[in-house]
Amino acid sequence: MSSNALICYSLRKRPDWASLVPALLQGNNVRWKEAKLDTHHAALPIPDPRGQAQRVLRVIFLSPLDIGADDCRTQIQRLYHLNGGQDIAIVFLLKQESEHASPMTAIMTLQLDLGEFEMPIIPVNSVSDASASLMAFHRQISTNNRSRKMENPARTLLPYCSDRPPLPEHAVNVLTDITTGMRDLLDTISTPAGQTRILEYLGNDLESAVSFWAKEYLVE
Repeated sequence: MSSNALICYSLRKRPDWASLVPALLQGNNVRWKEAKLDTHHAALPIPDPRGQAQRVLRVIFLSPLDIGADDCRTQIQRLYHLNGGQDIAIVFLLKQESEHASPMTAIMTLQLDLGEFEMPIIPVNSVSDASASLMAFHRQISTNNRSRKMENPARTLLPYCSDRPPLPEHAVNVLTDITTGMRDLLDTISTPAGQTRILEYLGNDLESAVSFWAKEYLVE
């Protein structure tokens, strides 16, 4: 593995991400090198002070138009199996020019598509935010002495699942404690019995969450 951070040149061909490659190559904080990467879009060495075998953070970049496609699902699965789901992440672009794909609906669909393949999702509002957000995540896992796996990826998304985002931290904690994931959350929040259960903990925050899902994911 190169000591440089690697970025795949194929991103230049994707309209949503084309500007990312030259921006990274021209940056001063990290030495990026353009390369051909088959299973991911970026690879960043993770420092190991103990001198053990070098870890590598591997990342794919997705936008709403990618979600739901078979190629996207295959790419996610290949990334996950590279290292048993460890030291991987998805950078997800929330904003794009197209009006035909709702970013929030897409990110929820992505979370459901992941299923058992638990991996961190790093949401970014623009391509220009991607580098800083990715490097912040890289620094976070670099401080750990073991490979990082996101215990509950839904926690990343739940603050935005409200008509008046973000949901308070208490509400996020409650929802992740009483459900096992996004699919279980959808099942719970879309039934009267489930709403009654959550109402005991969330009060007014429940109304915001239910209204959000009704609009964004057609929960009946």
